[in-house]
Amino acid sequence: MTAPISRSRAAVSTLPDGAWNTRARAVAAAGRILRRDGYARLTMERVAADSGVAKTTLYRRWPTKAALCMDLYLAVAQRELRDPDSGEVGRDLKAIAATVVRLQTGTVAGPALIGLIAETHLNPDTRGAFLAEFADRRRAVTRLVLRRAIARGELRPDTDVDLVIDAIGGAVTFRLLQRHAPLSTAFTDALVDLVLHGCRATPRRGGTGARRRTTRPSPGSRT
Repeated sequence: MTAPISRSRAAVSTLPDGAWNTRARAVAAAGRILRRDGYARLTMERVAADSGVAKTTLYRRWPTKAALCMDLYLAVAQRELRDPDSGEVGRDLKAIAATVVRLQTGTVAGPALIGLIAETHLNPDTRGAFLAEFADRRRAVTRLVLRRAIARGELRPDTDVDLVIDAIGGAVTFRLLQRHAPLSTAFTDALVDLVLHGCRATPRRGGTGARRRTTRPSPGSRT
């Protein structure tokens, strides 16, 4: 059965003060457990004990621990991730990627994301609604940057925005999971350059364009 994860997100903006305090305590407790023990040992029972929030209250807001981790990840990301709007798509994407590296290597968002990925494989029935909402919220800023670059003429009009996001985000997530090489801004800068090379608009040449040079055969040469 697919858990109604979106319910908790839709209600957040209308929470009264007491409910905000309850939510903050639960999310903070989940973050402490994730940092200390990892996703496998995160349970709603432990969050209830650590936060002082009743388990029934937790389950009303977050039907599963995956839903709680999604809230946790998005709360951290929304504090950190901003639209750079520098006027150049490469700088914008590198700034976003640098923030993602910091989120995934220096905050609780990293173990939360690893846990969420594991959860979708352990419980395939939760993938549909869960990943649809999570992916859409994570990709919103990058999608805005790319569409703006298309409108400015920096990228080709037929650029597949979601494919670009998948290429960059997929490579970053792969390094986060595999740990076979450093997840660093040097890596993400090079990655952004590589991906953009395939979708930048071709500059228009003025006039009729440069003519090709031809080499005339010297007198007496054979052709």
